Amino acid sequence: MADKINKARRNFLFGAVRRFRKEDPDQPIAATADTVDVIREANAAYVDGRWEEARDGYKEYIQSDKNDADVRYRLGVSLYRLGMYRQAKLEFERCLRLDREYRDAFLYLGLTMVRLERPEKAVPLWKRYFNTNAIPVQRELNLQVGLMESGVADPPEEVAESVEQAIAQCGTAIG
Repeated sequence: MADKINKARRNFLFGAVRRFRKEDPDQPIAATADTVDVIREANAAYVDGRWEEARDGYKEYIQSDKNDADVRYRLGVSLYRLGMYRQAKLEFERCLRLDREYRDAFLYLGLTMVRLERPEKAVPLWKRYFNTNAIPVQRELNLQVGLMESGVADPPEEVAESVEQAIAQCGTAIG
């Protein structure tokens, strides 16, 4: 995540302030260091499954960078895991506005739609998901899409649980 900070743009925007203050433009910027620490802690919480801490860290980071698709996605997953499906939906949609090809966002946005009892909205989203490193998820999505399209789908709760189990089998293959 630290690599995503655009120092050239930041230096351009704050260059006049630094010249006025007679600061060295090559020195590290304190706000950047703060955001790196925030994102590092949020990512650690995310990996450990401490969803509330991850959510709080990502929300704090977003105050300084609203256009980071990875952070939007991870915030969405954190919200999803906390059962905050409407908020998760918004974050996955924001992620996809920033990066139209973010495949895991399609997966979780579809799953969120199922949790919101709108499984018909999941079908076109899951059709856009493709991950050869997550074969159990691909199989489960294909099965669920086929059942939904043929009108014999399970109740939304069971669909969501089946997809979540497939995601759990894949571990790190899903961001």
